[in-house]
Amino acid sequence: MSRFNFGVLSASACIWIASIVPSYADDGSIKEFLLDQGCALGPSTLSAAINAKIDPALIAKLTAEANADSGTIKTGDWMVLPRDKCEIQPPRVKSAIAVDDPEVSQNTSAVDAYIKDGSPGCYLDGPSLFEAVEISRGWAPDKANQEYLRFLSAGLTSGDLSFFSSDPLRTPPGIMITRGDCANIPQIHDIRRSHELLVKHFDALIRSDAAGEATCDSLGFPSWNFTKVSEGILGEKAPNAWMGFEISFIAMGAGWFEGQSATEKGRPRPPLCHYDGR
Repeated sequence: MSRFNFGVLSASACIWIASIVPSYADDGSIKEFLLDQGCALGPSTLSAAINAKIDPALIAKLTAEANADSGTIKTGDWMVLPRDKCEIQPPRVKSAIAVDDPEVSQNTSAVDAYIKDGSPGCYLDGPSLFEAVEISRGWAPDKANQEYLRFLSAGLTSGDLSFFSSDPLRTPPGIMITRGDCANIPQIHDIRRSHELLVKHFDALIRSDAAGEATCDSLGFPSWNFTKVSEGILGEKAPNAWMGFEISFIAMGAGWFEGQSATEKGRPRPPLCHYDGR
């Protein structure tokens, strides 16, 4: 049976603290913290709580309650709260990079740059943008990487950015800006529709893929079966064949991949996936 002390708290300590701490359900900061964590509790939760100025005692109580809930999904050293307790939503991510920043506009293609390839739109040059903010803001590589991922996450969540192609065999030229003059493209209706579906069904898309083929051990998110999973949830073929990768970018910026750095992609963790045999 998996251990859920997260390397710090024993089961007996969790039970003792749970008896003296008010229910987390009444604490708005805990609700927001859970949403930021993807409704998942694991080895990195306590440090994340401390960084968010959440009382560790509240996390201990939450851990004990989740462990006792029959609806909680337990995999590896992680727990994912059931949907009736916590609905996985697009995370609240803030970045020091904004769509209107000069470094972004200077490293974005003209709207017709890829039109001959059948991909009209304003596409980011990711590597060049990364280097630009390193220089202009004096950021170390890991800081630049973190803020770049947060920028993508926030933009994909808001709908200001998209990683779009209707064809699963045609990789998009890059992340697309979908506001202002850059939105004057033929595929914008499908882009907007796909974003609406992603936001509406965010919880179900993640939970269903994690319950199936998405494994944390093999970087399996989105899984090879995500397209079929999404069609079952949406009741239709997603306008964006790359919706799963949009969710992956959103998750990276939210910190749902562990071990990320300027040189390491990191590995997905629950709720995105499960651990084989555990």
